[in-house]
Amino acid sequence: MTAAQNTKQSVASLPGVWRERGGLDGLVRLDVTAVTAGMVVVAKQDEDWVGRPELRWQVWPEDLEELGL
Repeated sequence: MTAAQNTKQSVASLPGVWRERGGLDGLVRLDVTAVTAGMVVVAKQDEDWVGRPELRWQVWPEDLEELGL
């Protein structure tokens, strides 16, 4: 699946709230395929990442820590 296809379909978040190690917190993992193999797509939970795909980015999953919220 390409990045262009990801922006045209309905996007859902996966369970949990995450923090990027050494970075942002309050992230959600998105149920879309990352462009780079092995990476995951995240976004800030309180932003309009559904309507604005430019607010999504890729991270390595080992750089995410789940917050117990």
